[in-house]
Amino acid sequence: MKPLKIVILALMLLAIALFGASYQMPLQIEVEQSITLDANPEQVYPLLENPTNWEKWSALNTTMDPSMIRLYSGPMAGAGARMQWSGDKVGNGEVTLTESISPKHLRYKQTHNESASLALGSFTLERTDGDSTIIKWKESTALNDEPIARLFGAWQKHKKEEELSKGLNGLKDLLENKTSKSGARRSVAARNH
Repeated sequence: MKPLKIVILALMLLAIALFGASYQMPLQIEVEQSITLDANPEQVYPLLENPTNWEKWSALNTTMDPSMIRLYSGPMAGAGARMQWSGDKVGNGEVTLTESISPKHLRYKQTHNESASLALGSFTLERTDGDSTIIKWKESTALNDEPIARLFGAWQKHKKEEELSKGLNGLKDLLENKTSKSGARRSVAARNH
């Protein structure tokens, strides 16, 4: 009987420690990822400001969840453009673009129906020397003031960092493949003349 009491006491102490630790956790998740793209801001921005282009580079796509369905509303691009999605793995949610300053800055709000969380995000594009762009993607999500939500926040932050990183790498692959294909076409056309 004594080992059972020790196990129960240890579990109670662990629960109390986790509950106390949860109040030391932040009420907000903030993530930021950046990447340098071999394309100018004028080439990058249309892929961001038009939600119908997000499927081409975003981590939330039909490769991740083949059941994913997207619906679009509002203007095709810029402030007010909206994308809703639903899928078995990605759940339900929506993104609404709230501010568009072409080709430098884009803001959006994103909701996930399962967690009822609101994320505010932005893309900032900065031209570098030459014809490259540094793109910074930031997102901030408010957490519920419940101990479990706060503890779960550390895992959510890790998953969100992965999602942003995959999205930026998808954007890089898309743009650099477009650039190399158009460069190859120009080379072929030049050789044919």
